[in-house]
Amino acid sequence: MDVLEAIHRRRSVRDFLDQPVPDSLIWQVIEAGTWAPSAGNMQAWEFVIVRDPAARRKLVDTTDAGITARGGVKTQEWLMQAPVIIVVCYDTKRMGARYGQKGRELMTKLDCMGCAQNMMLAATGLGLGSCCVVGFDPQALKKALPIPKEITPLLLVAIGYPAFEPQPPYRLPPEDVVRLVI
Repeated sequence: MDVLEAIHRRRSVRDFLDQPVPDSLIWQVIEAGTWAPSAGNMQAWEFVIVRDPAARRKLVDTTDAGITARGGVKTQEWLMQAPVIIVVCYDTKRMGARYGQKGRELMTKLDCMGCAQNMMLAATGLGLGSCCVVGFDPQALKKALPIPKEITPLLLVAIGYPAFEPQPPYRLPPEDVVRLVI
């Protein structure tokens, strides 16, 4: 699958088959993430791979469904279906040493977001589904799982074999979002 096809086929998958994902595919997804652009090539990202159901339960218990919570379910329970959750973390010291406050507060996060996008596109190309989640409490997650104190969780990327292929969402056409051409 070429990159444009992966971009057009990538969906936020929240319904996964009960089928393990081979380590070889997870490593390909992680490697794709590490090829994302990084300010100053600092590569301040780190990853925590969560597979164990008990650890996934602890992770899910730190999530929130925000204002979309329905039926009293305040967590993102669908994450329990994902056989693998990759916690994308960042190390502010690595980026801060070179870029100061801007590096710690902004650049590390932007780099991790590009990393997560690469990971989700790679998952799509490998026949996997994925979904990026930001609705969780990073400090609670660090207490729940053995995440080193020097790194901060930013994003969760759920990965597995999709139970079905979601329909494409509506997207504004490019001419509706371009304001100025010089």
